Amino acid sequence: MTFHNGAGTPGTTHFASAERTPHEELVQEAEACLGHPVARFLMQALDGLVLILDANRQIIATNDRAIQVSAIGESAPLGHRPGEFFGCMHVPNAPSGCGTNEACTHCGAVLAVLEAQRTDRIVHSECLLTLLQGEHTASAEFEIVASPLQVGEHRFIAVVLHDLSAVKRRDALERLFYHDIANLMQGIRGWAELLAAGTGSKEKAALKLVKLTDLLDRELKGHRAMAQAENGLLEPRLCDVPPRMILEDVEDLLGRHSLARQRKVDILRSMEGPFRTDPELLSRVVLNMAVNAMEATSEGDTITLWSSREGDEICFRVHNPGEIPETLRSRIFQRSFTTKGATGRGLGTYAMKLFGEKVLGGKVGFDTDAAGTTFWVRLPLGH
Repeated sequence: MTFHNGAGTPGTTHFASAERTPHEELVQEAEACLGHPVARFLMQALDGLVLILDANRQIIATNDRAIQVSAIGESAPLGHRPGEFFGCMHVPNAPSGCGTNEACTHCGAVLAVLEAQRTDRIVHSECLLTLLQGEHTASAEFEIVASPLQVGEHRFIAVVLHDLSAVKRRDALERLFYHDIANLMQGIRGWAELLAAGTGSKEKAALKLVKLTDLLDRELKGHRAMAQAENGLLEPRLCDVPPRMILEDVEDLLGRHSLARQRKVDILRSMEGPFRTDPELLSRVVLNMAVNAMEATSEGDTITLWSSREGDEICFRVHNPGEIPETLRSRIFQRSFTTKGATGRGLGTYAMKLFGEKVLGGKVGFDTDAAGTTFWVRLPLGH
């Protein structure tokens, strides 16, 4: 039995131990675990997903609730590690499976298990997982409790996971909603007060109010669309659209961003001829890419937008001069991850994936090196 899932050499690792327990030994451990009353109680009575792991972080027992959400199909869970069991997107590129990828250094699940093994104490943590679901990905957030469990001569780790995805999603959307709406309302109030006081140009104030209320309408629709997309209820409204119209719409919206005054936006020559898409949703994807680019650059930098035909696909790209640090790259598209500390909301890059892949049926990604960072979305021309 082998569980080498990566592209490297079996037995190598970039983080946690790559060693695997032989199958015969796994069977003995599983029998000892299932024959122990405390272990049986944990799997039957605890509310949540329960995994019992051996010294090499391999599953020897699970409860039925965990089996129901696993990504291994009809395969037996025995011998799998948690990331392999749930379908973590980093496993295929790990040299020796779950825990051995560079990205695993940030995984709350791996860190909690290793800490419980090291200290022989109960460890509480949270974990953001990006799971492979066919050709696309999905975010999952768990609260984790890793507890040492002694069964005869065996030392196991009992891992209990509670899915916080719905709570985290609601909280993140509420933070984003109130933040964006409050900013727009502040602008509307300011210009309305100037108009009421009769100071300044009435025409200028009226134009500003029209633009701000248009933005407010777009924000309200955007938040509703994100909630619908997460629940699988959002249907794209397809029509024929010139690619440059998407880029010019994004350029116009960027011009209203607070950082736009210190940065230049350059639209390059784009693909000629219309293609079929939902212009509102695609504009949101490209706009999130562009805002992300502005926030990652310095004053005076140039953000470049363009589109091109690539076979049967059209690709929209947004480039900025900065390079994403290697330690952050694996977490860019996680729903609650942000590089902006307490002020960040961690939804911009996640929304790119949500709308670009789940709703529009495309593929979203990025390339980064010393020459800069380019976020892109590829869409089938016939979609």
